Amino acid sequence: MTQAKVALYALIFAAATVQAQTIPAVPAAPAQPNPRPDPAITQIRKSVTFIKLRCSDAGQEFDVRGTGFFVSYPDPRLPNDGSFNYLVTNRHVALCWNDLGHPMQVESIGITLNGRDSPDGIFSQDVSLNDHGNIPWIIPQDDSVDLAVIGLALNPSVCDFVQIPLSLFASNVDLKRWRVTEGEPIFFAGFFYQFPGRERMEPIVRQGIISMMPSDKVPFGGMAEQVYLADAHAFGGNSGSPVFFNLGGFREGNIMAGDDYHLLGVVNGMLTEDENFNLQLAATLKGKASANSGISTIVPADELRALLDDPRLQKMRDDALNAIKTQRPAH
Repeated sequence: MTQAKVALYALIFAAATVQAQTIPAVPAAPAQPNPRPDPAITQIRKSVTFIKLRCSDAGQEFDVRGTGFFVSYPDPRLPNDGSFNYLVTNRHVALCWNDLGHPMQVESIGITLNGRDSPDGIFSQDVSLNDHGNIPWIIPQDDSVDLAVIGLALNPSVCDFVQIPLSLFASNVDLKRWRVTEGEPIFFAGFFYQFPGRERMEPIVRQGIISMMPSDKVPFGGMAEQVYLADAHAFGGNSGSPVFFNLGGFREGNIMAGDDYHLLGVVNGMLTEDENFNLQLAATLKGKASANSGISTIVPADELRALLDDPRLQKMRDDALNAIKTQRPAH
């Protein structure tokens, strides 16, 4: 393996250390002025990664794919406006659930990253996060919340990626203040199982509208979940995709100049319908031979914010900062 390829996926990752499960950001060199930044949709596609799991269940092995995305959590205690960086996906992706909603044994896990253009011709690369099992995801204490995060800092000089800042998370209070309601256009970016890309990782972009924003948890099978419903066609591999809406354009009788994108939440499933047109929730981790109703479920951004604010993650950030101060690894 060449040194350049190693640099492509220079991950600062402490999964091998039992208790050091969150990783502080490494302040990058100041970015050079860019007179023509990437379009917003391009930047959102760059926030996405593909998650690859090798799982076993009852003596059988499965290759499973899902979507993840990167977020940044600012902390004023870090120098140079630094942040803690996380990989986000669904609980059912992270734990590799089977069709019955039970975790399978994760034999290995990795992600796909795009590298920055270079003379070496390195474009996309599958990066192993653990060759012998899963990684220490942080899962919500509430079993009904389908999210998982892990501290993960990438090398920005060689990895072509974007992190979604906490400031773009749309809370329930924000949505009411902005009068975002049913009928609002949305879109998401995620894994496309038929063509994930050859030379580069290629997330697909899908669009739709918010179809329902229930104030109560919606019962699906034996579990009630706090989700939004969207008239947006999701399919196998889209689990973990970030969902956005744009406050720009014509709104409330006014024209908002430019784009103003915000994170609505995270795709976590789709509603299928049987021969009797009954609807049933199905995870989008892998496809099934059933009719897709075109209705997708979205875990609200508020739930993700609550997980990032979890005392377990806060303690890990405190420990990491103490380790930086004392110039020793966190324990």
